[in-house]
Amino acid sequence: MEQEDDELRNFARHCRTFYLSSLSPASSLHTQSSSSSLDEDAAIADNTYDDLAQMANDGKIVLEAFDRICAIGAINNGHTAAQEVSLTNLKNEHELCAKRHCDLLKGCGLLDIDHFTTLNNAATLLQKYTEVRDATRRQAHKLAMTHRQNSFFELLSHAEQNCVTYSVESCALSTEETCSNRTTTTTVDGIKAIMSSIDEFVTKYQTRIGCHSFLAGLHKFIHLQLTPSSGNNRSNNPSYVVQWTFRGSVLTEACLPAGADGDELSYAREALKVLFMFMILSKSDDIEGGSQGDASEPMVSFEIHKHVSNNTLRRILNVLPNPKDLDARATGSLNVLTSSEKDTVALRENIDGHLDEHWSLFQSNFLIDYCTVL
Repeated sequence: MEQEDDELRNFARHCRTFYLSSLSPASSLHTQSSSSSLDEDAAIADNTYDDLAQMANDGKIVLEAFDRICAIGAINNGHTAAQEVSLTNLKNEHELCAKRHCDLLKGCGLLDIDHFTTLNNAATLLQKYTEVRDATRRQAHKLAMTHRQNSFFELLSHAEQNCVTYSVESCALSTEETCSNRTTTTTVDGIKAIMSSIDEFVTKYQTRIGCHSFLAGLHKFIHLQLTPSSGNNRSNNPSYVVQWTFRGSVLTEACLPAGADGDELSYAREALKVLFMFMILSKSDDIEGGSQGDASEPMVSFEIHKHVSNNTLRRILNVLPNPKDLDARATGSLNVLTSSEKDTVALRENIDGHLDEHWSLFQSNFLIDYCTVL
């Protein structure tokens, strides 16, 4: 019995290693430290990248072996003549795997198929292993989601610290540093920098369908701020403020390839940089969770920075892709803030652009902004 317990623990360890290594982008084998013993933590910390890759590969071998045993057991329970070939192939594959990885499978109790298929307690043993595998997978998913959430909060805090549109006094998240490299949203160079960054972001990611819902949401948000759905002239009213709320997973779970340096959160980092160039993070919502779903899912809300004029918003809208060219609906929800919520937001102070630096005719987007024919 003690040997069986040791084998189950080894099996669980290999399952955990494989599942955690497979849950990308923001998870790693080091996430195991939150659920492993102190001895396992020390062992993991001492491993090199190659060692961790080998551990993940061992986990894959163990799980594949167990899947084969499950398939063999299922066929044995009542196989037909047509399934005889499949049964033989599975047994041959297991025999070959057992020869190549004898110590690995033996340590997990998977070396002998008969223990799971023909012995008296075979069904009970198979059920134990299945429960261990499923429980480990659920735990790995939970740990990975926690790690993703923490990574997102770190990205959000860092992006706000280094925002280009407002000082640290208006930051919604607690920071110890002042915002650096600020570029005002009212100068020609500052607005050009915003447009250039957005254009570069769109050019880089528009071909990836995983970012389409974000781009569509950004376009819809700015469009509603410029053109209220009520059809009146509220867009020129400083108290007309639209709030865009969406899940953090929109950025962390976009299934986009890692950056050139292997940074698997590069897309989320670049998207947040774009947002903070002309928006502020709402202080009225708790980013730890939201009312639109699971409380463990980070929700964030953004509003247009108070010094961004409508002319600047039109220029930004011009560099964003047309929603008709995107293959996803706009993510998140849009909310026009009511009078009772105005004390938690910054009313827009530069709607008409009176604080904006004068653009020469050749610098401006005059035709695009004002010519209805074009």
